[in-house]
Amino acid sequence: MPTFTVSCSVLVALLLTSAPHAAAAQPSAGMPQPPADLIVTNGRIYTADPARPLVDAFAVRGGRVVFTGSAREAKALAGPATTVVDADGRTVIPGMVDGHAHFSGLAQKLRSVDLVGTRSLDEVIARVVERARRTPKGTWIVGRGWDQNAWGHTAFPTHEALSAATPDHPVLLERVDGHAAYVNAAAMQRAGLTAATKDPSGGKIVRDAKGKPTGVLIDRASGLVERQVPPLSSQEMRAALKDAVTRMHSLGLVGMHDAGASREQIELFEDMAQQGELNLRLYVMIADDATALDHYFQVGPRSALYDGQLWVRAVKLYADGAMGSRGA
Repeated sequence: MPTFTVSCSVLVALLLTSAPHAAAAQPSAGMPQPPADLIVTNGRIYTADPARPLVDAFAVRGGRVVFTGSAREAKALAGPATTVVDADGRTVIPGMVDGHAHFSGLAQKLRSVDLVGTRSLDEVIARVVERARRTPKGTWIVGRGWDQNAWGHTAFPTHEALSAATPDHPVLLERVDGHAAYVNAAAMQRAGLTAATKDPSGGKIVRDAKGKPTGVLIDRASGLVERQVPPLSSQEMRAALKDAVTRMHSLGLVGMHDAGASREQIELFEDMAQQGELNLRLYVMIADDATALDHYFQVGPRSALYDGQLWVRAVKLYADGAMGSRGA
């Protein structure tokens, strides 16, 4: 059955009225009702009310669902300026919430090389080379999504082919799980990464038989190179986050549990919410950083800030690596 997304605002509104008393709302008899802004009819509309899970129509006013029920009753709320949409039998569901994701990570990913679904190292390198063609020399190229297990073997790549294809750009490519990175010679040179570099606590530099780094860095070893990548400016990150919200809305997502954000990121989320630029339900876990934790422990937990857009009341702790990147 195809799904039908009316708009993100409607999906958010339907979420807000998922309680039984709201989902079964009816126009008050004998009392004039202001016209609805939007009416959707002829759909399979899931209300999240166990007593009445499916209805034919709903009406929205002021960003809130004010009625769910039959098309005839919904149309009674129509006015001259009401938009009426025929769902043509499609399914309408409440907006979805991603239970584990990374808001800033999604924002940055939309500006990086997408390596998800690559079937070989050659394909990974080809995508990076394509980006390099339109990127000034010396500028970092970042990407994410490679998985050596999808290449027909399980061996980690080594940097030689990537380094030869991209000699003029430092390159850092995160594995699909975010627990390993694949870098070229230019990136290792920027980071001062050599055979003499020691493995950091909680991380591993994959090495060849002579002890030289092969280009794969596991868990905290990735930070040796990652810290050399210039961060986006506040304006660039704000724009990227807006793009991330747009992408989420296009998929029917209206909320996210952000599994680990820095204080700087959280403060930007909060500023966007204050300015009416977030348009998202964001449940943020504070990243495992002593300074940030000290700050937020003093502030205390906060819930449903800025009209239910932001929660800051949880902590993300890291205890292990991942299976695919062999850091577990």
